[in-house]
Amino acid sequence: MSFEPIICAQGLSKSYRMYKRPSDRLWQFIFGRRKKLFNDFVALQDVTINLMRGQVLGIVGVNGAGKSTLLQLIAGTLSPTSGKIEAHGRVAALLELGSGFNTDFTGRENIYLNAAVLGLTRSEIQDRIQDIIEFAGIGIHIDQPVKTYSSGMVIRLAFSIATSVDADILIIDEALSVGDGAFRRRSFDRIMQIKDKGVTILFCSHVLYHVEIFCDLAIWLHRGKVQKIGTVAEVLRPYEEFIDVYEKNADAAPLALCDAPTQPVSESGNCVISPATGPTGEARIITVKVVLDGHIGTELHGQSKVSHLEVEIEFESDPQMPAPSAALVFSSESGKILGSSLSHTQSAVFRRTASGKGVARITIERIFLNKGRYRVGAYLFCEKGIHGYAMVDPVAHLNFSHAGFEVGAFLLDGNWVSEHSDSEKTPR
Repeated sequence: MSFEPIICAQGLSKSYRMYKRPSDRLWQFIFGRRKKLFNDFVALQDVTINLMRGQVLGIVGVNGAGKSTLLQLIAGTLSPTSGKIEAHGRVAALLELGSGFNTDFTGRENIYLNAAVLGLTRSEIQDRIQDIIEFAGIGIHIDQPVKTYSSGMVIRLAFSIATSVDADILIIDEALSVGDGAFRRRSFDRIMQIKDKGVTILFCSHVLYHVEIFCDLAIWLHRGKVQKIGTVAEVLRPYEEFIDVYEKNADAAPLALCDAPTQPVSESGNCVISPATGPTGEARIITVKVVLDGHIGTELHGQSKVSHLEVEIEFESDPQMPAPSAALVFSSESGKILGSSLSHTQSAVFRRTASGKGVARITIERIFLNKGRYRVGAYLFCEKGIHGYAMVDPVAHLNFSHAGFEVGAFLLDGNWVSEHSDSEKTPR
């Protein structure tokens, strides 16, 4: 990564005129500055960013914070009300995937059209078109009008085009959660390859785990204003604290470790029921067994700093793919993630049968959760610990008792002793 500036935004702001009635637009044109018939809605206010070549910036914030507005200004699809933005190099944006397609054109014709808009010459498009078609995976439909495509086919084709143009700047707005499980896995791999090439990336996601993985820096927006900008750790920790308060006062979903499909828990214990067909290009959870102090169940009781936990995740995966990794997550009842353990961090590799079935097991000797009720979640990730295949959260609840008066979610494993100051003598 060089320190050559590639994106410079200074005092970037965007506002919109809000009229009470459609006719007020006409009257405003007639009156001009003599009379104001609108209110200003500020979507973004005084944002300054200097991003170097090869850096990856994560953008976080609740809905309506101004994230998409910022990305559209950098992509050039919006003009700022004030301030200036400079982006050096070819820009590819994964914003509203497929919005630039002509639905009467075939998929192949739209490849030529969209790739040309992104700056590729006809010869460059011809060199890459077969790879674009193969990655999109829509087969013979490529020569049919886009209006006959399913929404998933449109998304896959748009993603394939945008990530095949060798852009200097890539803008991603929640695009990693598109398509089915197998395509999402390939999308993650493609984005990681682009990152490894030193492409500057702006990445917006509600899944903070993805921001942790992909990004070097982060910016937190709220109501159009910058709340904090800095390293990922410097931004995400206070943002998570903000989310805890925000969720209590707004209709907001709790943060999730990943955006993998949630599998249901059966009424008869911990068994997780999955479709009968085997997975292609991904993995799924078959059953989860949670055992606390030798007792199996979904509502378990134990003692803080004493209880012993075992969680067993039976899974099925595509035998042609590397074995998946697993994660165990403890959360509060409101959904706040309190702690996690990832098998990928420990370089654990799970053995599988020829059909791709296996078991992931984790043991925790003593649990330092304070008294209270907590959720247990089981997750399956790809072998790199990046792409989420499936999750069951909660699969069980743990209820802990503790005789002390300590507060907080975790108990600290410390020992108090009596010490004397050197300036004082021990009384006889």
